[in-house]
Amino acid sequence: MKKRFADLHCHPHSRSFHWLRGTRHEKKYGKRFHAWNVVVSNFKRQEKGKRAFSYSQCDPVKLWNGETKLVFASLYPFEKGFYMGGTVERSKVVRLLDVISTTGLGFVNPMKWGQALFALFTGAPTLFKSSRAFLQSLLMRMPIRRVKYFTSSKYDYYDELLVERDFLFKKSGIQTTNQIFIPGIKRLFKSKRRLRRNYPDSLNADGKFVICKNFDEVEKTINDDDIAMILTIEGLHALGTDTAPQKAEERILEMKKWPQPVFFITIAHHFNNYLLGHAHSIPNSLRILSDQEEGMNESFSPPGERVIKLMLGLDDNLERDQALGHRILPDLKHTAVQSRKWYYDNIIDPCAAKGDVIPIIMSHVGYSGWKTLQESIDYSAHENDDDLKDGFYPWNINACGEDVVKVAKSGGLIGLCFDQRILGDKKDKRNSIDLIFNNLMAMIDAIVESDELSAQQKEKCWTYFTIGTDFEGYIDPTQDYSNSLELDDFGKDLMSKISLLSPQKKAGYYLNNDEDVKKAVEGICFDNPYEFLRKNFQFQE
Repeated sequence: MKKRFADLHCHPHSRSFHWLRGTRHEKKYGKRFHAWNVVVSNFKRQEKGKRAFSYSQCDPVKLWNGETKLVFASLYPFEKGFYMGGTVERSKVVRLLDVISTTGLGFVNPMKWGQALFALFTGAPTLFKSSRAFLQSLLMRMPIRRVKYFTSSKYDYYDELLVERDFLFKKSGIQTTNQIFIPGIKRLFKSKRRLRRNYPDSLNADGKFVICKNFDEVEKTINDDDIAMILTIEGLHALGTDTAPQKAEERILEMKKWPQPVFFITIAHHFNNYLLGHAHSIPNSLRILSDQEEGMNESFSPPGERVIKLMLGLDDNLERDQALGHRILPDLKHTAVQSRKWYYDNIIDPCAAKGDVIPIIMSHVGYSGWKTLQESIDYSAHENDDDLKDGFYPWNINACGEDVVKVAKSGGLIGLCFDQRILGDKKDKRNSIDLIFNNLMAMIDAIVESDELSAQQKEKCWTYFTIGTDFEGYIDPTQDYSNSLELDDFGKDLMSKISLLSPQKKAGYYLNNDEDVKKAVEGICFDNPYEFLRKNFQFQE
């Protein structure tokens, strides 16, 4: 099998960006403010595959050494809802302390805990807010200076998006030997030379990534054995819809003039963006820290309907208008099932009837266990932390069978998420490859058993899937594949799982020989998103 990989959704620059942003490395030594300046990880947690708040999963060094040659790099202005909004009542103190005792926070600054506990027991509203911010910073290993900025009046999503974009662009096309950043007091006790020697794959690389403008550049970059990056965005809140909703359409048009095009936007995320509904995503046990009720599980708003048409370059009659610029594809991960249904009924199906087939992307999902959108809608009002549906995570953040069929019918693409909870396991009880394989095969079954798809569409069932790890997305990863260095293990394990299927099973999945199995796995690991770009990333400079 070819040793090269693609990742449909990850944040390769995110950890470095947040740790370097607002420091002297940005303000005084701008030359060190770039994605190849990697933040030293907690290697014990990395090796154990623990929750990835304290180690890097897919920085450029790990991508380079892990042979991830095609990267859909997601820009994400951090949402204020993690630190602001909602209420914290004295009656919830016990629940909060329970969260504290079960999250495995590791190193704790006693001063910060003292401030948080003082806030809890005094009952002062402003201090309650501070305690929540401190707890979130500890849970997410986010520098306090960033939390202060997120909660300040200076923080603007769209402005931050542009800074993050330029941070990623800074080293595009430049061969670079990586640097190492050790945060805070840790730099007094850690030797960069010793760290490089002990963890060479994580901390040593001399490589290059290129933010690509079109498929021709993707092809050339990969042929040159460099990393081809495709620009994406997670969340339409990045347009600044919380404070300037009237500017959303204007900013989409601005975005379409960027030198490197945005290929797709994950249109919803964790909190209300006032354009469409977001799916329930944060466990109920953490609602005391992050309240995402506003706008959750709703459909599109009228402004959202206009924005989605503008992204796709459609006029009010769903006709392509070249004056509206190139097409930015919507990614439906995090989109509430009610909004997905509206999108299918009012955009996808009418456009397809006119011959304009818009490929559907779900960039980092698992299977929900539900067959239809309506079943997912019905359950969305009753989503509980401990629920499973036939071993799958049934929340509407995941794809149901009807979603999968819609993707296949449109020639779209689904990224297999590497988040344990999304795959249906929160307590490390199931093998990593079994988790991913079971979710994949359930979605393959939805295609093969569909009455809506042609024989040819069913024969192509393996081509609609790829890897969409959500690395650096603050996930609890599958233990065996916690970062990009371990994707080779995933490819080998997936090959073994498929090879163990009986001849009858393989035939039912259009795998008639070993070469077909190899082709299916190589497609998921790399070829499928590469061919998807060949068809859909044909922009003119």
